[in-house]
Formats: sequence, structure tokens, C-alpha cells
Amino acid sequence: MSETNNWCSKVLVAYDGSAPSARALELARKIGAQNEQVEFVFVHVVRLYGTGTGTETVIFDEAVKVLDELSALADEVPNTACARLLRGTSPADLIVKCARDEDCDLIVMGSRGQGGVKGFLGSVSYAVVQSSPIAVLIAKDAPRTA
Repeated sequence: MSETNNWCSKVLVAYDGSAPSARALELARKIGAQNEQVEFVFVHVVRLYGTGTGTETVIFDEAVKVLDELSALADEVPNTACARLLRGTSPADLIVKCARDEDCDLIVMGSRGQGGVKGFLGSVSYAVVQSSPIAVLIAKDAPRTA
């Protein structure tokens, strides 16, 4: 394998079910297809609010469904891959910490999450770009055709 193919060895891919995060998964798969030695850590973040109203259970149940989807993807790709559920109050901090703990050298994520305003970098992706010590690849929505 040539050195030019080793620009990254382990990639964290953040996924929340939004169209931009689905695009991030597509980009990650393309990176993996170029080099089966690249490892993946697929993550989904559950933001904990602590409302005490029982909504935590609903949010967690939805997160487990996303984790199951990511686990299936981890099993499907030819690369070594795992899926993780991250829980906490700051999604950006959780993503950057996981990338550091997993010794990743690239983070791939969508330009905005499910609540983001179309056309703008979301608050989580912006915070990750600002605080990450490693490269961050931002996947945008597919361009509209006229």
C-alpha cells in the first residue's frame, strides 16, 4: 500500500439521522472503499437535558434504534468498525473526546443536525470544528438540481 493512501487510519463518523449526517455516512463509506485498512467509529449522541418528565426514556429509546442502525452498518462495511452511543450535555465535547479516546485522525459529520437551519453550519458541527485537534470533514446536503 502506498503512503498516499494512508492520509487517515481511523475515522469517527457522527450520525443523528439528518440528511447531512446521512451524507457524512456516504462520505465515510467512500473513504473506507478507497482503503479497507481505515477503521471507523460510528457515533450517535444523546443529549441529556434532565427534565425529569420521562422524555428521557423516549429519547433514549430513539437513540437505541439509531445505534442499532449504526451497528448494522458497522457489520456491513468491509472495514473494521464499531458503533457507540455517547450520552451527555455537550454533543460537541462528547464527539471530540470520543475521537481523542479512540485515537481517530478524522471526524466526519453533517453540516447541521436535525434541528439546524438550512444553509448554516449547525452549532454542534461548528463547535466540533472549533475545538477539535484533528481534521473535521463537514458533509453538506446534496446540491439541489434546478
